Amino acid sequence: MKQLKYTLYKIFDKCGFLLYLGRTKQPLQNRIRGHLFAKPMHRIIDIDHVGRIEYAEFQTEADMNLYEIYYILTLKPPLNVDDKTKDYPTVTLPEVEWTEFSCPLWPKWLDQIHAEREKGRSAWSRLREIEEQRRVIRSRYRVGEITEEECEDALEALEKEREQISDAVAKYAASW
Repeated sequence: MKQLKYTLYKIFDKCGFLLYLGRTKQPLQNRIRGHLFAKPMHRIIDIDHVGRIEYAEFQTEADMNLYEIYYILTLKPPLNVDDKTKDYPTVTLPEVEWTEFSCPLWPKWLDQIHAEREKGRSAWSRLREIEEQRRVIRSRYRVGEITEEECEDALEALEKEREQISDAVAKYAASW
């Protein structure tokens, strides 16, 4: 039977400031990937802002949960907005040993996220072009360069493309 690991992890920015503190029972690599690829139930974190990740493992889920709240309340990471109170704990827990997390998939993830962002930017650019093309088509119809039927056909084709691209923009917007 596979033994569960109870893991806390800290995500730091490139300047060394703590951005986020989380916990997981799943493999840490999977959890980090969820943050970077905007998976459900994960705080979205921009891969380009991540400087390093550290983790600590605990023997029990209770220990992990206790330390998570303790560190969130004492360290006040900015992306843990839902887990904060306005005061500090009155107890001090023993410090835990943190290990730097490294992932051989990081370069692949970086390339994949950047490629998704570029697709999104291209789709956004095409949306702006479509709006300009719609104005030109309407203008050509008003001055009599094209018939009403040609105008409607062209606008309908652009609308279909706009709907498809809008879906792509929504899909990639989270990775921008």
